[in-house]
Amino acid sequence: MLWGVSGPLFLLDYLAAVAGTLALALAIRALTGWRTRGEPPSTVELAYLTDRAGLACQVGMAALRRGGVVRLGELSTLSVDGPPPGGSAPLVRALHAALRRPQTWAAVLADPAVGRALRRMVGRLVRDGWLLTARQRRRMVVGTLPLFGVAAVGVTRLIDSAVEGRTAGGPASVAGLLLCCLATALAGWWLCEVPETGTAARRLLRRQRRAHAELAPERRPAWSERSTDELLNAMALFGPRPLLAVDPRFAELVGVDLERTRPATPAGARRR
Repeated sequence: MLWGVSGPLFLLDYLAAVAGTLALALAIRALTGWRTRGEPPSTVELAYLTDRAGLACQVGMAALRRGGVVRLGELSTLSVDGPPPGGSAPLVRALHAALRRPQTWAAVLADPAVGRALRRMVGRLVRDGWLLTARQRRRMVVGTLPLFGVAAVGVTRLIDSAVEGRTAGGPASVAGLLLCCLATALAGWWLCEVPETGTAARRLLRRQRRAHAELAPERRPAWSERSTDELLNAMALFGPRPLLAVDPRFAELVGVDLERTRPATPAGARRR
């Protein structure tokens, strides 16, 4: 047997090693991006943190639409009639500029000025710590490597015992070690999927969603009684579904997918 350790004792040592390496990986994950600087994210920036560029642009377009400057044209085109609302975010102004002549939603997203506004916004979020840098993301991936090392040790133990014709312990020890090796490798694989947002950003989104829980689509708010700011906050935090409730035709033109944003049917309701 590997190192001359009995099966049950090796399994206990293995579990201790898994616990230690898992704690290390989770600690690195939790501490990466936990500090920020600068101003808190705006509504459009919150939308980017929630679901990247697509949602940020949809929130920006909703701001223009609620400001009364977006017109729906023929052949699924959009245009503007009037200046953007005062104090609009740079991305909103870029969207407004792109619509000075009728455009489809795909053409708006491909507009160079919109792309530049998005890149500047992302740069600001990275600089202030809300989004992770490539170096921070690599650090999180490296932090998961000890898990794969521990899994390799367990697999080596099993292979060594099989090749040498020795026993790695009783059936329970062998089965337990095999399951632990598989679980360790799966945990490492799962933790390799690192988020783009830092810990501070995820904490902010959780806090904002709790603070605005009454705007969650599952609560079915009466949007006719809500302000524009509440609608935009709901979209930024919970996705674009609220726009379907107040302006379904416009929502369709800006790429809101009814099937993708539809709430899941409870299991009990499906059975009925």
